[in-house]
Amino acid sequence: MAAVAEQDLVVLAGGGLAYAGIVQVPVLSAAFGMDTAPDVQADAPDAAAYTAFEQEHGLVHTSPDANYTLSSKHHFAGEYALDALIPEAVILATRTLSHDSATIRDVAVNFHDGHATAGAFVDASAWGYPAAGPVLLDFTLEATGPTSVRVGIERLELGRIPVPADIAAKAEEAVNAYLASRLPTVEGLRIDALELREDGVYFRGTLPSQFGSDAPVPGQLP
Repeated sequence: MAAVAEQDLVVLAGGGLAYAGIVQVPVLSAAFGMDTAPDVQADAPDAAAYTAFEQEHGLVHTSPDANYTLSSKHHFAGEYALDALIPEAVILATRTLSHDSATIRDVAVNFHDGHATAGAFVDASAWGYPAAGPVLLDFTLEATGPTSVRVGIERLELGRIPVPADIAAKAEEAVNAYLASRLPTVEGLRIDALELREDGVYFRGTLPSQFGSDAPVPGQLP
């Protein structure tokens, strides 16, 4: 009887975690709708529009197509000037956001005036956390210098669970520390203006014109 009771507890615990969306349990996670990224009502990626954007600005990708993910180290060169609103559908069609990795997949972002909502399926095991599930993020983004920005996290949810404010604050600090160290190394980047707007991002300045990328590595960042 004790063995049966213990087995029942394990099943209940697994079911609870699957329903919460913080770990993946075969069959149950799919049944609860917790095996995919949340729907943030973003525009569908427009590959044709992104190709036209590439051609207009002379953008060149120097690595195999599959290398471009959010789990790949990127390399940049060259520059081109831009003063335009980049549509949401074009941003989501970029190679880095449209390709899945073992760590992050099904990325979507819905832009609004002054803020945005992002959704993705994230497996945090590569960072040492035994969690995997849909992640929902409300955030702000502002330029603070020619090669610096600041992200503000307004809401962070893992599965059905809102992340406590103190942990969200630590996540925000980690994101901004990464950006503060990474953006100054991006050749060709100069931010004169950056604004989140309805259905896109307004950018004025210069951006890299050549993009290379290493093969994906779980836990790596661009």
